[in-house]
Amino acid sequence: MTSETLAYALLGGLAITLLFSVYSDIRYRLIYNKVTLGAALAAPLFWLATGSYGFTDIAIHLGVAVAAFAFFALFFYFGMMGGGDVKLFGALALWFSWTEVLRMIFVASLAGGLVTVIFLIIHKIKQQEGPVRVPYGVAIAFSGLWIVSERLFNHFG
Repeated sequence: MTSETLAYALLGGLAITLLFSVYSDIRYRLIYNKVTLGAALAAPLFWLATGSYGFTDIAIHLGVAVAAFAFFALFFYFGMMGGGDVKLFGALALWFSWTEVLRMIFVASLAGGLVTVIFLIIHKIKQQEGPVRVPYGVAIAFSGLWIVSERLFNHFG
C-alpha cells in the first residue's frame, strides 16, 4: 500500500468516524470517547502517510490541536458545549493544518447556527419542556467532513 493510498484510506476512516459521531450525537446527545480517541490516535498515521512527520510538523499539529481544544474548552466551561464536542474538535485539529482548522471553525460556526435553529424549531413543534439540547457535534463533524471532502475530491488545491 502506498502512502497516498494509506492517506486516502485514513481520510475515509475519519469520514466514517465523523458520520458515526453525527448519529450518536443526534440519537443520544453523546460522542463516544472511544470514537474520539480512535480519531486522535489515527492522526499520526495520517501525518506519516502525507509526509508531515518532521519534528516541526508534529509540533505544529499538536500546538494547533491544543489551542483548538483550549478555545472550545472555554465554551464547555460556560455551558455552551458538551465535553464530547470539545474532544472531537481537538481530535480533528490533529489531522489538519492550522489554516484548515480555522476553516473548520468557520464552517462549524455556520453549521452550528443552522443546527441550533433546526433544533429550536423541533423543540417548539414538539412543545418540549426545558432548554434545547443542541447536538453541536453535528456541526463539528460536518466541518470535518467538509475538509475531508476537499482533500478527497479537490486535487487542484
